[in-house]
Formats: sequence, C-alpha cells, structure tokens
Amino acid sequence: MRKKKYYEEPEDSEFFEDEEVPGGGASRRARTRQLVGDLLVRWHWIALGLVLGLLGSFYYLSKAPELYRATSTLLVKQSTGAAFEGSRQEEGDINLRSKEAMATMAEQLQNLELLEKVAKDPAVLELEGLIPPSVNWWPEWSASILGGEEAAMVRPDQLESLELARMLRSWTSVSIRRGTRLLDLTVEHPVPEVASLLSDKLAEVYSVELGRDRDEGRNNSSGTLAAKSAEAEKLLEQKENALANYQIILSTLAELSKREATFSELDLRYLPRHPKWIAAKNALEEYRSRFLSEFGQVRKAAADRDYWDQNQAEFESENPDDVSRLQTARRLLSARATVLTSGISSQREVYSSLNTQLAELNAKKGETAVEVEIDSLSELPSVPSSPKRMQVLGVGTIFGSGLGLALAFLLVKLDNKFHTVSQVELMSGLPILPTIQKIDLKVLAGLKAEKEEKLKVSDPPGIELWDSRLVFRPALLQTLYTEAYRILRASVTLLGKEDERKVSLFSSSIPGEGKTTTSANFAIAAAQQGKKTILIDFDLRKPAVHKAFGLKRKEVATGLTEVLTGKATLAEAIKAQAGQDNLSVLFSGQKAPNPGELLTTEGVTAVLDQLKQEFDVIVIDSAPLLAVPDTRLLVPEVDNFCLVVRAEHTPKGAVAKCLDMLRDNDSEPAGIIVNDYHEKTGFARKYIYKYTGYGSYGGYGGYGQYGGGYGSGSYGSYGSYGADEDEEEKDD
Repeated sequence: MRKKKYYEEPEDSEFFEDEEVPGGGASRRARTRQLVGDLLVRWHWIALGLVLGLLGSFYYLSKAPELYRATSTLLVKQSTGAAFEGSRQEEGDINLRSKEAMATMAEQLQNLELLEKVAKDPAVLELEGLIPPSVNWWPEWSASILGGEEAAMVRPDQLESLELARMLRSWTSVSIRRGTRLLDLTVEHPVPEVASLLSDKLAEVYSVELGRDRDEGRNNSSGTLAAKSAEAEKLLEQKENALANYQIILSTLAELSKREATFSELDLRYLPRHPKWIAAKNALEEYRSRFLSEFGQVRKAAADRDYWDQNQAEFESENPDDVSRLQTARRLLSARATVLTSGISSQREVYSSLNTQLAELNAKKGETAVEVEIDSLSELPSVPSSPKRMQVLGVGTIFGSGLGLALAFLLVKLDNKFHTVSQVELMSGLPILPTIQKIDLKVLAGLKAEKEEKLKVSDPPGIELWDSRLVFRPALLQTLYTEAYRILRASVTLLGKEDERKVSLFSSSIPGEGKTTTSANFAIAAAQQGKKTILIDFDLRKPAVHKAFGLKRKEVATGLTEVLTGKATLAEAIKAQAGQDNLSVLFSGQKAPNPGELLTTEGVTAVLDQLKQEFDVIVIDSAPLLAVPDTRLLVPEVDNFCLVVRAEHTPKGAVAKCLDMLRDNDSEPAGIIVNDYHEKTGFARKYIYKYTGYGSYGGYGGYGQYGGGYGSGSYGSYGSYGADEDEEEKDD
C-alpha cells in the first residue's frame, strides 16, 4: 500500500467533513479555514486593491464624457388589403405572431446603408458638435512628459458618409418592448440636441424607406423567382432528355449482364467444344458487339454530347482491345446514368419549390403589407444617462477587491516559511509539544540585569561562560523563556512512563533551526527537576554543544568520538557541568575522520545502555536530518524523537521532505517543537485566527495562517555539512 506523503492533498474527504486524515496532514475543512484566515490576515492587500479600484473608478468618472440619451418610438403595423372579399382595410391591425420579423426590423434600423442616408442629410451635417472630441485618458500632467498634443476638432464635412454612418451606428441602439410591436430607437451622444435630432431623423428615414422598398421588393422578388423557375425547368428538361437517350442501351446492358451470367454458369459445366457452350459464347459476343455499337451511337447523340466530349480521351487512349473498351464503356455509362437519375430527382424538387414560392408571393400581392409609423418623437434629454456613477463605483469596488484578494492568495501560495504554529500542525499532522518564544538577546540581557538588581541574585560560577540563549539562570527562572522549556519537559514526560522513555533526541530538518539550544535548555530543565541528566552531542560532523557551554573544541580532549573509537571510557569522557547540579555533558570530542561509520548500531546501543544504568534523563543533540544520514541511524535507538522547526526560517518543503523520509523508515517524530516564534499582534491575528478556531497557545504563540503548498525551499549545501572547520579552529 502506498504511503501518504505529507505534502499531498487528503484523498476521499468531503469538503465540509472535519475527519482526521490517515498518515498525517489536516482535514480539508481545517485547511480551508486556515486559508481563509491567512487571506484575511493579509487584509492590507485587499484594502489596497479596494482603494486602487475606487481611485480608478473616480479617475474614469473624471475622464469619461457625459452622454445624453434620446429615444423615438416606431409602431410596426400590418394593413389588410383586398385579398379577402367583402373585407375592408383595417389600419393598426398589429401582428403579434412574428417575433423574428420584429428582430429583423430592429437589425435593419442599424443597417449601414440606412445610416449613410441619415449621414448625408443636410440637417444632420449642420448640427453643432455632431462629431464629439476624442477622450484623452492620460492625466493632464503627462502631456508635458509624453509630449502629446490636444486633438483637434473634426468637422462632419471632413469625414466620408460611410465613416460617419459607422459612428452613427456606434451611438445607436434598438430595443423591442416586451409584448408589443413597438421599437425604441435610442441614440446616445454628448450633445443632447444632437441625440434628439439623430433619433428622430433615423426613425423618419426608416419609415419612408420601408414603404418605398416594400413594393419594389415584391416586384423584384416575383421577377427573380420567375426567372429562376424557368431556368430550373430548362435544366430539368435537359437532364430528362439525356437520360431518355440512354434507355435503349441500358436495356442492352442489362441483357448483356444476363448473357454473361448464363455463360459463366455453362462454362463451369461444359467444355469449350460443347454445343451449348459454343451457343452461349456466340450469343455473348453478339451482345457485346451490339452494346459497343450502341455505345458509339450514344456518344455522338446531341442530348449529352458535352459529357462524352469530356470523357473521350479516357475511352479512346486507354482501351487497346475490345475487352478493355467494353469495361470502360460500361463503367462510364453506369456512372452517367446514376448521376442523371439523382440530378433529375434533385432538380425536380428545386423546380417544385420555386413554383410554390412564386405562387405564394403572387397570392400575397395586395393581401398584407408590414408598415411602420412613428409612434412618438424623442424628448430633449436634460439629465445625462451615462456614466452611471454608482455602477462605476460598484464595479471598481468589486474589481479592486477581487484584485487585492487574488494578490493576497498569490502571496499565500508563494509563502514558503512557517509563520505560526498551526501551519506546522496542519501540514505535519503531529502534535506541537511547546512553542518556544523568540529570544531577543538585547531584551534578554536587559531583563536579566533588571531581575538581578531586583532579586539581588547573580550567576554562580560556571554559568557566566554559557551562551546567552541558555536561559536557566537565577534571575530568569520566573520568565516566559524558562517556562516554555518547562512546558517542553512536561510534554515529553507525558509521552510515556519515565523509566521506559529515558532517551530523548532533538533534531531538525536543516541546520540553523535551534536544535542545540533547545536540547541544552531541555537538559537543564530536567536537571533542575532533580533528575540526573546527561546531554550528549551526537553531531560528530559539526558539533555545537561545547559552544553553548562556552568551550572551544580543542579544550574538550575526550568525548563521544573517543568513546566510540575505544580511545576513552564513558567515565573519562563525561563531564559534570559547573553551574548546574545533576547535569553532565558528553561532548562530541575531537574531529572524527569517519563520523558515519562510528555511528554503528552496536556502538550506539552499547553507549546508551550503559548511560541508562546511570542517568534518569538522556538528551541527544544530533545532526540535521536532511544534511546527513547520521540521525536516521540514531532514531530507532531513542525513546522520544522531537523535531525542531524554526518559525520564519524553515522552508515548508524541507519539513515535508524530512517527514516523508522518516515515514518511509517507519520512524515518525513524537512531536514538533516550534522554535524562535514571535507572535504578531493586531486586530487580524487576534480576532481572525480566533474565529478560525485556533486562538492563542498558552501565551507563547497564536495559531495562525496556513500557506498552502509546500515549496522545496533552499536548504543550503547538505553534502558539505560539517566539512568546513569550526570558526574556533580557524582562529587557531
């Protein structure tokens, strides 16, 4: 069964179901909640998009010209004539049956030919402001930079009538009133007088042109249909005459086919000298000669001479003998007869259809006529119809907010670091042991000085050499810094019985995540509880525990390297740590020539078994998991495996890859320590993440945003981990 990767989406989970996902990871609903919260935390990008959208809307309103709308109305009528005996003509009999006819008339009102007639009208050409000035969408101050000049006004007499007609069409719109035969003809123009006159003029020209073209169109249509009908009749007669010319030879061809079938049957039954065979052969040859003779006459007939003239070359040049000529003649004749038969059927349908249309058109002469009349002229508009201020502002608001939301979503997807506890929890599906607050050394030093003065305490001998990040000092014992490591101590204790889970290993996915500081503080916290504790530096490639306690590597003569190589015993290598009771340290020792080979199962097991007899708590600081394989050799030998993840530093892809690698080896961390965490305050983080169900965590860090995909990140050069000399060695 395929093991589930930490960076894959959960399978077969409903969107609104909050079930646990096997193999780690979070439910789809939890991811969605976290994504929503993460987007809302980036509210400033959404607000920026909203502001830009509103600014764009106001800029558009400042530049867009005001348009005035004038509407004239046409009434579509049907007049009933003398086609019905005894009836009288009724004006205004509105045809409500043909919506297609109304739509057609609406399209005709925007025909370029009609608009061109309006554009040529002298009254239109004399209108002041007919051609509106072009809009300069650039800001005024850009003219000095871009060097643009203001566009000159264009007069109507400077444009061709067709070009002006296209402009009229862009200003014009036609709509059909629902449930009526009324056409509303609307013209929008920056000048209200121009809009009103153009609307009325277009309605007037259309009503006149429709009446003029109606009679001409009927006469022209009748003549056209009559001409097409005569042409179709003539073509039909030609095809029928041509086919009639082939009736005799087609009968001969049919008889020839029968003779060939008879001969084929006798040929199978009798020998060539048999009388029946000879009689059938002679009859067949006779019909072949007869067919070829008739075929030659058909080709010369005038009824279909053109076709045979086109195929003459094929018949004569490719037939060296009578057999080949016979085959070609049969093929050409059969093909021509088939084409003529199909053509006659099709042409007869065309001829019948044209006659039907002509009869209907003649019957409708004087029967009905669709007419239009002007129902109402336009009124001079006094209020601009566009731009619509609220609509533009609404569109700008929606578009700007959407743009800001899209940008925030993009930033969420591109974010490759862990910023909050919930990101680690959702991605890994593992429990968060504690959240270690970010240690600001300047703040820590000031707090230490303040507490020492207030409590009248100071560091005992030996502690003054410790790194400042080791916070268990007399003046800092009642601070949030030490409390976080006490929470870590309690969390590890709750993993199982203490006598069965003595060995705790701390590692990270990549270097620089604070595993050494975490393991050292955890060891001190355990020692302060009165438990006999030992801290072991199992990072043989790039050890750092000696630096945490203020030592140089050359000052540590014996350590774990010497124990594993047999150069020293554990008793000789273990050092009691000055400044903290119950705490011993097993440093890494001198540089190992082959660290990977030293960490064999037998050697590590022997060391740990011996230490378990003497110590209550064993703390291991090991190498990063992705940098070198050393830690993977140690994991099966420990009881509590804790993974350190540094906020704002560790790439999500590094943790995902690390967890997948561990899972493939059936060794999963007991929990994750979020280190160097700084809780960001503010309305969004305080209330939005509370709304999404994550709230604060003991005062040390709020659960927060979830960034989505796990990018690969940049982890540095793993292969070179520990290859460089320590800084202290370089100084030497």
